[in-house]
Amino acid sequence: MAKGYQKNQEHKDKVALLGKKLIRRCKRKCELCEAGGTGLTVVEVAPVPAEPHEDHAIMLCDDCKTVVETGKMKPHEVRFLESIIWSDVPAVQVTVIRLCRQLSKKGVDWASDVLDVVHLNPGVEQWLADD
Repeated sequence: MAKGYQKNQEHKDKVALLGKKLIRRCKRKCELCEAGGTGLTVVEVAPVPAEPHEDHAIMLCDDCKTVVETGKMKPHEVRFLESIIWSDVPAVQVTVIRLCRQLSKKGVDWASDVLDVVHLNPGVEQWLADD
């Protein structure tokens, strides 16, 4: 068990090192809601590679991190997803699409509309293929 814990801790340490690159990329703002002046956390986007990489990670504020991790959200509070879907960061697009799919299944019209109009590059489509 100690070996598994150590591996997990090493992975977390490597993820934390991504923070500097991600802070520059996101300009110190949450990559979903674009909130600034708040603490940000590195969140890996599944499927997580064996070695952490910034292409599979996003910087999120506490509120967005909770939404991503739990899937619990109020449609009117995450309406910003409509505009952030056009991010040029594939991990952000994947996250937004997953959240919009959850909302669409609950009958949220604007989320369904987002999914209808978005055009994804082949890499993002492949990333989502196993969902």
